Amino acid sequence: MKKNLKAILTLIIALLLAGCSVRQGQLVVLQQHNNTNDQVEENLSLNFNIMPQKISIENNAEFLKKIDPETIPLAVSSDTGIVIGFSFIDSTETDETNSKVITGNMIQPINLYSVDTNDNEKTLLGRFLSPKDFQFDETGKLFAFIDGSSNIYIYDTQTKQLQRIIEGKNYFAYDSLSWSRDSKKLLINQRMTFDISSKQLISFAVDPYNPFVEQIYNNQEIYIVQMKNNEYNDMIALYNFDSKSFKSLANGVFLDSDNINLIYTKENHNNLFMLNMETLESKSIEAGPIYNAKMMKSTGEILYTTVNPDLSGNRYLLVKFNPSTGDKKTISLCTPTFYLSPAENKLFFVGDYNANILTVDTSSFIILQTSNEMDHSDLKGIKTTILKMFHLDYNFNGSYEAYEEQANKIYVNTYDLIAQEALENKLIDFKRFNMPLPTWQKEPFIPPTIVLNTIDAKKEKASVNIGFFFVNSIELAKINEAWMITGFSTHPDSKEVKDIRNLVQKHLTDIKNKNSKEAMKYWKNDSDNDFDKNQLQIVEDLIKISSSAKMEIGEIELWSLSEPHRAESAQTALEAKVKIVVTTKSNIQKYKLVLSKSDKGSFTIESWSIDPLSISQLR
Repeated sequence: MKKNLKAILTLIIALLLAGCSVRQGQLVVLQQHNNTNDQVEENLSLNFNIMPQKISIENNAEFLKKIDPETIPLAVSSDTGIVIGFSFIDSTETDETNSKVITGNMIQPINLYSVDTNDNEKTLLGRFLSPKDFQFDETGKLFAFIDGSSNIYIYDTQTKQLQRIIEGKNYFAYDSLSWSRDSKKLLINQRMTFDISSKQLISFAVDPYNPFVEQIYNNQEIYIVQMKNNEYNDMIALYNFDSKSFKSLANGVFLDSDNINLIYTKENHNNLFMLNMETLESKSIEAGPIYNAKMMKSTGEILYTTVNPDLSGNRYLLVKFNPSTGDKKTISLCTPTFYLSPAENKLFFVGDYNANILTVDTSSFIILQTSNEMDHSDLKGIKTTILKMFHLDYNFNGSYEAYEEQANKIYVNTYDLIAQEALENKLIDFKRFNMPLPTWQKEPFIPPTIVLNTIDAKKEKASVNIGFFFVNSIELAKINEAWMITGFSTHPDSKEVKDIRNLVQKHLTDIKNKNSKEAMKYWKNDSDNDFDKNQLQIVEDLIKISSSAKMEIGEIELWSLSEPHRAESAQTALEAKVKIVVTTKSNIQKYKLVLSKSDKGSFTIESWSIDPLSISQLR
């Protein structure tokens, strides 16, 4: 009966969730559209005609001749003769923001313009942070874009009205969009739709198989579209709007196509694939972060940016890939963020610093750069070390000896004032798991965007927070001009760590002085509970050897809840793990002492355990 009741409740919840949408922070339940019956997968006739796309690129080039050279072109509506372009604005604020990016796309403030090439009228749309994504609708009259603050706008080229339809949120980033064919909805982040008339954000549970136009495929009402399947997973398909039928091409997120090949990612911003649209065979182009990727319709070549394997130089690579030969050409750059000119002759880059105005000629593959402003050497060193840490944690596959050699270049143990033992912990953890990190403590791949949320560098030491789920607060030290990682979530300068050390030191002093009453007050003497008995036994054993033993406080790590949630700040920590080193003439024994935060907000001793291994990932 309980099982049946549970099944019924699960079904009810699933049905409710299947028809929910979001409207201005309000949950709205909508009727689910069961329109899958008239959407049949079939073998659509394929017409590999790339001439329309090439003609479109040539037409774009003619339109761009009519705009002033100071305007950098983003998009052209050949139907209406409208060019959307921009110019950069100097800003020390965004330079500071970009300087904290370890890896990820850059932003700079711009003036955004609409240029009517019919009469050369240039209209300023406003000042924005450089767009993350943009697209004209089917008519060429509506232009939608996401600015660098995740605000979403629609510009009507006929009425010259600009409307912000969605306000960006600090806790959620909008970074991709595409139009429905009727121009009534926008697909956002492949996760939700925005209904323009009702101004509702609608969950995908409402409308699977709803096609959003990415690109015209041919003149027979067939388009390359992005949609969700029955499981609401990302799917790229050819869609016939007359028969409402489709042909599935690949599971993933569409990036671009020349109607012969198609590029996409299976995970957003990671791992680039190319699909042959005739054979439907996919092959991997790049196994790593993908920041921008475009396919040139004029040549069929693929341009994309990823992380530079040489982590000591420029952090990004621009790659030009030839699908016919498999050849790759690369340029190392300080930024991965680019816009391909609608004429496909140039790439315009958003610089990490405003002074770094970069342009690449797509034919000669030569970079033109106005300046070469760089990070301060300490900032660059800190970011490089953290990036090396991620690559070692996620990409290493070898022996312990090989790992130890690499780890010694990134981690170090320090005992200056407070013990921090990152190197020891990482090496012991490798022995335990036979890998740098256990799978439950890392994402499937290196996060494409890693940012220094905070950084406090003082002379030879630095404390940074990268806001990552498993690894966030990191301590570093500058040793022989190289920045090394000394600890994770150790917060050595915090009041909380000082209070914990004082409490633990008093506890060790009570043990050393054989003050049994004080040393054992954290557990019940008359309890039948095995936990209490075990704790009392450990303390009794320590009291017995206290006269001849040296007891020292080692590394302290702070945790938010329990593993693998490290504390981003000392104030948010709910648990502390303290390494205790007990040295006698015969041996060295390591213990772990766990403290937890009480209801009154102070830490109290909770448990002892014998822990000869690392405390960072003990389960």
